Amino acid sequence: MALSHKLNILKRLFTTNEHLTATDFSYISNANQYFVELEQQGLIKSENGYKGKTRVKLRFIPDEYRKKVYEYLVTHKAYEVKSRN
Repeated sequence: MALSHKLNILKRLFTTNEHLTATDFSYISNANQYFVELEQQGLIKSENGYKGKTRVKLRFIPDEYRKKVYEYLVTHKAYEVKSRN
């Protein structure tokens, strides 16, 4: 189950290219634990920011990580390789 949660988080961050928080993943119980693991794996970064007036920790995939994340998602069959035909 943990791997599927991490893949769901990564796929959403990858496809939307947004800065998101754990509350954006309300369907995942304690999403912060998966964010920590993904950051330790070098797949995402975090930074402090604001959501409205509330101070939050934003998670995102920096441009220099995108290739690594893409390969991770493809390897785990969470992202389909786009055909160039």
